[in-house]
Amino acid sequence: MLQGRAKIIFSMLIWGSVGVFARYSELDGLKLAFYRVLLGSILLILIHLLKNAGWVKGAFLNVRPKIGLVFLLGFVLALNWVFFFSAIMYTNIAKATLIYYLAPIIVVILSSVFLKENITKIRIVLVCLAFLGAFLIGSQTEMSLGNKDFVGILFAFLGAIFYASVTILGRYLRDIDSSNLTFFQLFFATLILFPVLVSVGDFYVSLNSFIVVTFIAIIHTVFALFIYMDGLKEVEANEAALLSYLDPLSAIVYAAILLGEIPTFRTVIGGSLILVASFLDMKMK
Repeated sequence: MLQGRAKIIFSMLIWGSVGVFARYSELDGLKLAFYRVLLGSILLILIHLLKNAGWVKGAFLNVRPKIGLVFLLGFVLALNWVFFFSAIMYTNIAKATLIYYLAPIIVVILSSVFLKENITKIRIVLVCLAFLGAFLIGSQTEMSLGNKDFVGILFAFLGAIFYASVTILGRYLRDIDSSNLTFFQLFFATLILFPVLVSVGDFYVSLNSFIVVTFIAIIHTVFALFIYMDGLKEVEANEAALLSYLDPLSAIVYAAILLGEIPTFRTVIGGSLILVASFLDMKMK
């Protein structure tokens, strides 16, 4: 059991550092998201083909009955990362990560709409608590689209909505093998972002940026996912959900140490409200 916990913890500490690496990449959110899903899907297919030359055909047959939903999953995954990485570039990592972590609370709202799950009075209180925390974080700056910090917070909120959508769609796709689903959502995300980058007409990345985004694809996208999935085999889902809070917390610590981004008191209070609301909701499941 300890080994499983260690894998989950390690994967969360890796994922928590993605914001710092995103900054070092010096790429905008769109380019970074595109090259992450492109390189991630290439790496995954190479790994699987080395094990089994016929893997692609078998994987496609597995996802084909729900190919439309898998394509939609790739779409929301792509936008999730585009907005999250854009948020990292516009505002500090603490604000972006904490607002992004509204996703579990947004899942509660979306579940009531799309999955017809009842929202109890306690959960309504938790939703309000989380959005109060988001307001405390966002109200520190002028709420104007001309304000870079506010735009970053807005991007983080949009990222949270699409991240929550990934979770909702995942509930409809539980019968699909996780390795097949992971590859095809990355593959479809690549197909979706490619024409957008074509329309922008700018695929260029410097050598430094390419090295960083390749590192993100290998370590954050493939390696961390594999050890996380392996850890889930030995750890209960609720415990894994609890350990997931190391992701936003470590992100804030990394940003403070490596980038000198010390969160303000209101960010700490607002973020605490978001994380506590999300934690209490998780404990109720």
